[in-house]
Amino acid sequence: MIRQREDARPQMKIPSVYEDGYAEARRLDPGLADEYLRHVSVGDPVADAAADSLADFETSHGHRLIRAGMDGDAKAFASAPAALRELFERAEETPSWWDARVAHAGCRAFHANSDLFVPAFFVVTLRNASTLISRAFYATGRVRTVHGLRRIRQNTRHFIEIMLPGAMDREGDGWKLSVRIRLVHAQVRRLLRDPGDWDPEDFGAPLSAAHMGLASANFSASLLQEASRLGAALDAESRTSVMQIWRYASWLLGTPEALLFEGDESATLAFRDIAVACEPSPGEEASVIAQRLVMALPLVAGLDEPSKQRDFQVHAFRVSRALLGDETADQLGFPKMSTAGLLRWMRVKRRMHDTLHRAAPKLATKWWSDQFMFLMDAAMIDDLSYRLPDKLKAEAASPW
Repeated sequence: MIRQREDARPQMKIPSVYEDGYAEARRLDPGLADEYLRHVSVGDPVADAAADSLADFETSHGHRLIRAGMDGDAKAFASAPAALRELFERAEETPSWWDARVAHAGCRAFHANSDLFVPAFFVVTLRNASTLISRAFYATGRVRTVHGLRRIRQNTRHFIEIMLPGAMDREGDGWKLSVRIRLVHAQVRRLLRDPGDWDPEDFGAPLSAAHMGLASANFSASLLQEASRLGAALDAESRTSVMQIWRYASWLLGTPEALLFEGDESATLAFRDIAVACEPSPGEEASVIAQRLVMALPLVAGLDEPSKQRDFQVHAFRVSRALLGDETADQLGFPKMSTAGLLRWMRVKRRMHDTLHRAAPKLATKWWSDQFMFLMDAAMIDDLSYRLPDKLKAEAASPW
């Protein structure tokens, strides 16, 4: 049940699973804790209205309308419902603070450290999974089925796309994939609402605005933190650039401006810590989702031999445990293993690469190229789909 707390701001209602964490978070920073809780029962009104407006259309026709909006096909998009047109109109109103030129330094940093940024991205995805974000995706069953591999590839592709030059332009795939994910989230909220599989009095809104803020913090500030721990040497310009890229991507995803902190890395990290404090401890859903993500990695990497798959999984669990910390890794049910010296060795390996680059640039470039092409192959999916899930359960849904 939602209960009014005497120490909360007036009119604030607290879903039951947040009560203990919110009380502790308020002792650390009452302002940020209140900001987070203010958004846990809020979805994305604009995107939710757009998803609702497509419910009466035949599924294939709704997909064609979304594609028309993405492609800027004014004639085909003219018949789209008003709520869907409003979503695109708002997304096309580029915020005044976004300057595409600022993205250049972040894109260069990503390309120079792609072999570190992608494992960092995977670990912050696990951090998201350790929150109630996982409960919504657990309900769909997508990651727990044969569809999980496609979802991982979709997420990886989105990450890679937005870190490419020009990807966040209106015509770029980074822009389009961000808006697509916003619509997918809205559709998942709608599907969860219809059968009553989600109790908002206990859990707030599924994939809430608060969760979008926390995910944004992880994909920006936490990403930089983890990449640095793995050995990426990132200067202030690169860090600021990555923060601004994710600020814009998160804005396109529907994250409220109040939870983006103007792309300031320190403020975003402070918010992340308070948001995590508000969240309940990882439960069964988080554990299942996180473990399935790790277990699927060998397939993403295209490994067929069982021995190589096992080695890859063990390495992924070890790196994840080293970055997540033993407490979180234990809560997620990850295998217990020693991580002593692992991060130090990975940083040494990165310095060796940098030394090689100075001594033999062509060889170092080949190393980088091989890494980057592997990432692109791993993220490749058969098409750039704008389909939305038409059923909550992955087994019953059409491919999307």
